[in-house]
Amino acid sequence: MDKRYLLYKFCKNGERHLITWLTASGLEEANQAVKLLRKNHPQAQNLVLGEGEFFEIIEEHQLKPGEWEQAINTLALRKDGGLNSEVTGGNDNCPVR
Repeated sequence: MDKRYLLYKFCKNGERHLITWLTASGLEEANQAVKLLRKNHPQAQNLVLGEGEFFEIIEEHQLKPGEWEQAINTLALRKDGGLNSEVTGGNDNCPVR
């Protein structure tokens, strides 16, 4: 049975930014999905990691009550879904645009 996950990016300044949500059969498959997103969307600035940056994948049941709904509402308000920001020059790929 598939589980739902939120993908966050942690920036070198310590900020955490919501990137997107995904479904997967488990954490290993969720990690594979992130790798595929990065491979298939190299123009997506939010999927590019700079020095000291990393991703965090959180399963829905690990979230506080209401946190999933809040994240989905936040993503729904983004016109590009969070993945389509073009990579511009420089090493600072945060914050999420």
